[in-house]
Amino acid sequence: MNTFDIPFRLLISLVIGAVVGLERETHHKSTDKRKVSIGLRSFSLISTLGTMAGFLYVGNLPLFIFISTSFGLLVVAYYIVQSMLTKDIGITTEIGMIFTFLMGILIGTDIFPMQLILAIVVVLVMVLSRKEEIQNIIMGIDREEIHAFVSYALIALVILPFLPNTPVSLANVPGAVSFFKAYGIDMQRFASFELINPFRLWFIVALITGIDMAGYALERMIGKKHGRLVASIVGGFISSTSTTQSLALESKSGRGINKLVAAALFANLTSFLQVFFLLAPLNGEFLVRSTLTLGSMIVTALGLGLFFFTRHERPEKVKHTEKKLIKESEIFALGPALRFAVIFILIRLFSKIALSIFGSTGLYITSIIASFTGIDAVLIIVAELAGKTVSFQTALITLILVNATNLLSKSFFSYLQGSKAFALRFFLSVLAIILASSIGLFI
Repeated sequence: MNTFDIPFRLLISLVIGAVVGLERETHHKSTDKRKVSIGLRSFSLISTLGTMAGFLYVGNLPLFIFISTSFGLLVVAYYIVQSMLTKDIGITTEIGMIFTFLMGILIGTDIFPMQLILAIVVVLVMVLSRKEEIQNIIMGIDREEIHAFVSYALIALVILPFLPNTPVSLANVPGAVSFFKAYGIDMQRFASFELINPFRLWFIVALITGIDMAGYALERMIGKKHGRLVASIVGGFISSTSTTQSLALESKSGRGINKLVAAALFANLTSFLQVFFLLAPLNGEFLVRSTLTLGSMIVTALGLGLFFFTRHERPEKVKHTEKKLIKESEIFALGPALRFAVIFILIRLFSKIALSIFGSTGLYITSIIASFTGIDAVLIIVAELAGKTVSFQTALITLILVNATNLLSKSFFSYLQGSKAFALRFFLSVLAIILASSIGLFI
């Protein structure tokens, strides 16, 4: 550290302490309406003291320990006296003092880059200044949501890292081939087919449930505060099928049909965006090859959604309150995640068998049938096969067919559950999206 670097670090430390102290001082003035015992000047001195202690860390360790210990005892004494005088046992200011001293040490020792230290200080000031907002967020969190977060953390952070990333085929199952042979079934041809890879299977479960969790978080932050349209967009991340059916049921009132169709199209548009998040970590090259197709679907759905949203209709006589489109019980549950895993394994196995026996036609038929249960599992399998077992062109055709089948099934359910006007407009929009998705096959 050169001679000119020391004054610069002391200046930075002084500014950092002043910023934190200013936040504390303005906070106490706005809440307690009394004279503050510690503020801008005190925090400036604390950060500068930390920086000077940091300078001594290498050359004079005993003095560094003495200064740090003395400061710690001073903070404890300050907390005891203040809590006795004010009857306030909160330790936010004291923690801020320790944090500011630590930042000063980091500046003096040059352990962390200066950019990282400044970023940490900005986050600290933001957390200190957002007390009311943070309390409101905490008050709005239910125990079920905490349980859902912990359950997802268990799946993604505790179980996943310890699962073996090794494929298991029929040949690895003791006696499996001999068992089928005893009944006259020759399974030797399919013995090398992968049945399960514990790590990849659980990674997919974590990915799907993670997207669902993110969608629910967006709904909590945005959907409840705004109208049906935003709630539908967020609901599309969780379940575009459920959202579309809910909107179809609402269309039976005969009012605001265009707005409901627009909401349904935007819900499905977000499901198209969700495909990007599914394909990106699984097969980046296939995602690139599918970009034109997915982009055409997104642009078409966006254009049609805006078209119906801006069309004028008779004003609604009945005031509609916001309708919750997704049940809170669907935040996260291990049962559906495990069922998805079982469905994924079966679809994957049957797809490979059909591909081996019937070629690309077998993959098309199997994928179309499977898409009635949802497109996530099918798209994941297609992404795994693309560029390896099947060509990218075959995988792209499968993606288009699966998406078309899924959209048409939503149209059929809309016809059964909603008004005819809603079903017709949604069906025509679906046809336009399907036609737009085929553009990628010819370019």
